[in-house]
Amino acid sequence: MTFSRKAVLDYLLDLLPEDDEYLAQSGSAYLIEIRQLESILRPLWGILPACSGSLKELKSFDAIMKFQECVENKQLPTISTANRQIAVEAGVLGYAIGQFGEAFLRLFSQAGQAYLIQWLNQLNQIEFPAGNWYFFLILINGALKEQGLPYSEERLAFAKAGIESFYLGDGWYSDGKNQQRDYYVAFAFHFYGLLYSRFSRDGQGQVYVERAVLFANEFKHWFDPVGRSLPYGRSLTYRFAHISFWSVLVVSGVYQKSNLSLAEIKGIIGRNLRFWQKCPIQLPKEKNLSIGYAYNQLMLSEDYNAPASPMWAFKAFVLLELPDDAPFWTLDEAALPIQAHSVQAHAGFHITQNKEQTIALSNLQYCSNQKLYHQSEKYTKFAYSSYFGFNLTRDNQNIESFAVDSTLAFSLKGHNQYQTRQRIFASKIFPTYSWSSWTVWEELKVQSYLVPMDGHSHVRIHMIDTPYPVEVFEGGFPLVDWNPKYNQPTFTSTSSCLENRFGFSLIKDIKGNRQADIVSQGPNTNIYSSEKNGIPVLKIERSKGKVTFAALVAGGPKKAALPKLQFFETTADFQILTNNQEYIIKKEQWI
Repeated sequence: MTFSRKAVLDYLLDLLPEDDEYLAQSGSAYLIEIRQLESILRPLWGILPACSGSLKELKSFDAIMKFQECVENKQLPTISTANRQIAVEAGVLGYAIGQFGEAFLRLFSQAGQAYLIQWLNQLNQIEFPAGNWYFFLILINGALKEQGLPYSEERLAFAKAGIESFYLGDGWYSDGKNQQRDYYVAFAFHFYGLLYSRFSRDGQGQVYVERAVLFANEFKHWFDPVGRSLPYGRSLTYRFAHISFWSVLVVSGVYQKSNLSLAEIKGIIGRNLRFWQKCPIQLPKEKNLSIGYAYNQLMLSEDYNAPASPMWAFKAFVLLELPDDAPFWTLDEAALPIQAHSVQAHAGFHITQNKEQTIALSNLQYCSNQKLYHQSEKYTKFAYSSYFGFNLTRDNQNIESFAVDSTLAFSLKGHNQYQTRQRIFASKIFPTYSWSSWTVWEELKVQSYLVPMDGHSHVRIHMIDTPYPVEVFEGGFPLVDWNPKYNQPTFTSTSSCLENRFGFSLIKDIKGNRQADIVSQGPNTNIYSSEKNGIPVLKIERSKGKVTFAALVAGGPKKAALPKLQFFETTADFQILTNNQEYIIKKEQWI
């Protein structure tokens, strides 16, 4: 893809569904009427900036004409707390009214405008979940206020105060009173905050600008040199919504306050869009974006993902506000400097990077919503790689069906049913390692230490106290297209290594008390590839009591030399000696 405005616009147009038949592809937790509204409004995140308020151009799009018809015929669904998914979809109308004002409102008759404004004000009568949703109140009330239209100052103030309560510092938010610091920080909190700062005369907009600048300096490390973003957290089906933060940073001009050049930001956006263009993410008949990540994979979905939901990715197309002659379009892309290691305390990440991938070692975040599908896979694995992705569990019966990659999985001996880290009770992050305390079945206690080594390897140390005899598996990275019928692992007395045309994945026991093996996982389990994959593992049957495990984990597209290290344990600490460094890891108290 040549990174011109026309190329980006063509990509947007290509991703618009041909008709509404695709809405029958799957269901969601909200009503069909809301799904239909979603299918009309989500495309507007791309259509509105592409047309920049041109009435003639807007009317050439089916989504605009359908919405116009709904407004003029007073057929918008009633907004209630039960139907509050509508608030999410209405957010784009705050952008439309706030940024384009009369140019957008002229789509409707005077009666239609009055009806639309009355309908939007229904949002001020319902309860909102505490989190990024408060920004829908800010966008919509803020836009109405700037246009001199009826709004609620009380609800606007309430929402702004709520957003303030979630601010952690250094540009980071938590999405509610929890430990989740995922892509919603970028494509919700900062995206909406920067949109608001553009059309509002409220001084809070400048606060959002300053925070976005701080966030940019850390968020850039979530993107690898190839263009992939770190696959982590919920709502991954929104795909290139991950770069919407960079798009709004550009159109707002806020990038000028960051330590990134415009060419570097263009590189992040361009490489990411090119990556997605190579992935089979569009269904062949109706042409809509599928639910999944790098392919059509319903198993990755959330209960709030309907067939039109993936068009949340269209937020990235806010970039199309830039006119054809904007300097951005003719600028050459620049690569970001590779930072071998960075510490992100608010995210709980140690991030390592080389030319081939970005890896985040995670020891803080977990999902507070236990009803979220596959929440442990999305949040609580030990390592997340932009190259390997991660696997999803098909069943907790049998280790072959359990997503053991980058996890420590336990089963009561003889039961063959597995569980891993879900909730983290305590966490600390230090310059060279991180620590977390967690339990399985609320009785088996685990302390996990994660130590980054280089761009493709890290060390994990686990202290375990189990009241039961257990079977334990620890997995490395999942190697896609690895099939035991055609590929053979390489074993030593302490390690398991898988290799094929996609690269290598290795786990090595550096404590010397586990057996090396492999676990083969079925098709459609990895978020990058629909093919089977393999995971190198260390396993043990352990009687009740305390034990320490330690492993070196490595992987990448090319076989790399492993760090030569020595591992020691004392009563007070762990010591790792390499050619270049000595790591002293203090043991934390049991919780």
